[in-house]
Amino acid sequence: MANGVFLAILLAGSVAAAVTGVGYQAFQRSMVHRTSTPEARALGEVARPPSAPVRLRISAIGVNTPVQPLGLLADGTLQPPSAWQVAGWYAGGVIPGDLGPAVIAGHVDSISGPAVFYRLRRLRPGELAVIQSRDGRILTFVVDSLAVYPKDAFPTAAVYGPTPFPTLRLVTCTGDFDWHAHTYLDNLVVSAHLRAPPVVGGADG
Repeated sequence: MANGVFLAILLAGSVAAAVTGVGYQAFQRSMVHRTSTPEARALGEVARPPSAPVRLRISAIGVNTPVQPLGLLADGTLQPPSAWQVAGWYAGGVIPGDLGPAVIAGHVDSISGPAVFYRLRRLRPGELAVIQSRDGRILTFVVDSLAVYPKDAFPTAAVYGPTPFPTLRLVTCTGDFDWHAHTYLDNLVVSAHLRAPPVVGGADG
């Protein structure tokens, strides 16, 4: 099997630990029909329902990519983005700008070189990730932290559990590559919060 196929499976597996099982379903239910909080309103939560993301820009690391919706495969793993240089949003979870953690995943590399999230590890707190929604709104998220987790000890509750304000999680693979298993050993998770207010128009990142 070609390395590229292994990498596609790898991406699915890298997020699968957090999107499958009874635990995640409980998290997902807890993020539906949420009541708006003063903290969320202060961070720019808008009255109209959030719209699906269509583009992600992270100027600090040269990312400017379309965002495609992702579902789950038959085995319960996250469907990988269809191209190495395209990010994907888990459409079964939180929409960016809504309360809770919206998840966008991307490949770290490919058989031909770096992929869309190859430089994700270079992000630093305070840098911006800008999402353009289908309805024209621009949502600017401020990076809070980067964390690396072993795949066999992925902290599902910490990454996918409810938050009291709109949150963005950017997920890719990192660490050593296990050539026997054809997978990276770790996940990189970037966490960011929404900067108020969302605007309609051109991106500022």
